[in-house]
Parts: sequence; structure tokens; C-alpha cells
Amino acid sequence: MQIPYTTSAANANKTVKALSMPGLRAIGSRRWRLSGMHINWLQILTVLIVSVVLLPIAYLIIRAAGAGEEGIAYLLKERTLRIVWNSLTLVLSVTLSAAVIGVPFAWLTSRTNLPFRRMWLILGLLPMVIPSYLGAVTFIAAFGPKGMLQGLLEPLGVQRLPEIYGFFGAWVVLTLFTYPYVALTVRAALLQNDPALEEAARSMGLSRWQVFWRVTLPQLRPALAAGMLLTALYTLSDFGAVAMMRYNAFTRAIYLQYNSSFNRERAALLALVLVVVTIALLFLQRKLQNTKHNYRIGTG
Repeated sequence: MQIPYTTSAANANKTVKALSMPGLRAIGSRRWRLSGMHINWLQILTVLIVSVVLLPIAYLIIRAAGAGEEGIAYLLKERTLRIVWNSLTLVLSVTLSAAVIGVPFAWLTSRTNLPFRRMWLILGLLPMVIPSYLGAVTFIAAFGPKGMLQGLLEPLGVQRLPEIYGFFGAWVVLTLFTYPYVALTVRAALLQNDPALEEAARSMGLSRWQVFWRVTLPQLRPALAAGMLLTALYTLSDFGAVAMMRYNAFTRAIYLQYNSSFNRERAALLALVLVVVTIALLFLQRKLQNTKHNYRIGTG
């Protein structure tokens, strides 16, 4: 009995012929050998992605190199050092305050019988999907000069509220828009941690506060560090809030140099400093992550 020659059989025959061609054959599931050379498509894709990511940094380096000695002198100016100080101060302040808000929020929404807990969780995480500049606009409309609060207090003789622009306004707005990053990572860790350790500590006579500091918090350190790193990177890269609050941080200074002063070289220099600070933060987080700690996660 003769087997019909179907299209599938024809395709299979073509595939066999292609694989039997000299100089071309499959190696594993992703590699091919062509003229004695191994081709790994996953590696090629990785190289392409890394090249695209590094392209802006390469542009900054080339652009900043055009500044020459004048660029080095600009980096050492008091104004530039002030920008670095302002940015680092804002990052540190926002990161710490976001942790102060995010950790209790994660605790309340994961380890307590808070009424309408799911609703509070959703409302508390809403800042993650709202641009920070909208938060800054709302903050100015509520507490700024001739804002809603001043209008309510004006019949009482209050002519002008304290200044909200600058560091204070940027700190408040960015804190309210970054604490969800800490809350999410810490809450996930709380849901995974073994409550038996806390129950054992409570049975030994420790108070809830002592249990939190001695048992719970050490288990949360990796998650807390991850959330604080996300907060720090967000604060460094934010432009909307610092621009609206007129705080002279990296992103605002880069924008002013690029658009107002039309000095591309100085803008590139400031951007490179921002990249270096970001890499330093990632390196610090990596070193902290490599610190050996033993934690018990899960139940049982």
C-alpha cells in the first residue's frame, strides 16, 4: 500500500534537507552552526538590548567630553555641588519618610483586622498610577499662596500661609507618591513570613512592639531594602514634582541647562553625575543584599 504524499510530508522532507545542508545544522533548541560558527539567538538579543540601553549613556559621554576643562571647572563650582547636595538630601529624606509610612501601612493591611482592609489597600496604592506632577499641582492648589486652605483661613485674619515651595514641598509630594513601593515589598514579605516565630516570641513574654523590633523587622530587611531602593531611584529620576515645587535637584537643573541655557555639554555633565549616583545606589544595594542573613519564610 502506497502512502499518500501530503503537504506535511513535503514540509518534513524540506526540513530534513535543510538540516542536512553542509555548514548548517541545529544545536540544541536555540543554537545553529553556520560555517563552523555557533549562533545563539538569545545572546544576540541580549547584546542588542544592552546596546540600546547603553546608547543614551554613550551619547552623554561623547557630549560631555566636548566640554573639556571648562566642564570640569563647572562640576567643581559651588552651584553644581549644591545641586548634588540638594538631590542627595531629597533622596535620603524621601526614602526614610516613605519607609516610616510604608511599613506601618503594610502591617495594617496584612496583619490586622482593619475594617475595609481591601479598600484601604487599594486607596493607599493609588499614588503609584498617578503622575507626581499632578500631586504637586494638587498640593499647590490646596496649600499654596491663594490656595484653598488660605481662602478658608482668610476670614480669620490669615493673610499668607508659610512657603511650601522648595525642599519641603518636594519632600512631602514625593513621600506621598513613593511610600507604596515600600508598602508593596514589605507587605509581600509579611504575607510570606512564618507567624510561628512571632507567636513563640509572644509566648515568651515579649510585647508586640518588642516582637516587631526583634523578630519581624529582621525578617523584613531584604524587602525593606528593595522598597527603599525603588523609592530612592524614583526620587532621583523624578522631574514633575521637583519642577512644580521649584526645587533645584538634578532633573530640574538638567532641564534648565538643556532648554533655557542651551548648553548641551553642561546638561550632559549633570546627567552623567546623575548616572554615577544611580550606579552607586545600585552597588550599595548589591553589597547589602550579599550580606549573609538567615531568615525563615513560609509556614511549617
